[in-house]
Amino acid sequence: MKKTKSVIGMLALVLLFSSAFNPVETGLKEGEHAPMLQLQNAEGPVSLQSLKGQYVLLNFWAGYDAPSRMENIRFAREIDKNRIENISLVSVSFDTNRKVFEEIVKRDRLDTATQFYDKDVSSSNTFDDYRLSKGFASYLISPEGVIIAKNPNPDQLTKLIRQ
Repeated sequence: MKKTKSVIGMLALVLLFSSAFNPVETGLKEGEHAPMLQLQNAEGPVSLQSLKGQYVLLNFWAGYDAPSRMENIRFAREIDKNRIENISLVSVSFDTNRKVFEEIVKRDRLDTATQFYDKDVSSSNTFDDYRLSKGFASYLISPEGVIIAKNPNPDQLTKLIRQ
């Protein structure tokens, strides 16, 4: 019995240390094709397929996560300020309440055409397809549908597109 407990304890330690040194990969990598995405908002349906031929900044955020909310605002302002052409912002909120999402979009003065609410949050296909751990990430997608930057900051956006 004592030997069995020792063996189980050793196995537990091995598993613990192996997972610490081999963390689970989250998100997609640069160079991968962006998975298909179909969203609906007040303006109508949008899919990545319908946006082929232009850059897409795909941003995942939630109102309860201050850093992701601020990035969402900064991305929208950067695109407007620099009049970046040939780019569409597709911003997906994982808020758990639609009213909260709508109030934040209104309060932050965001363009409703670029903001989408994913009511299914972490159980949605979007969450799984993009391998999101906490739901907060952003991807710059090329006109061909390839991810060219993961989590770019708003200041890098103009440089990445004009390269």
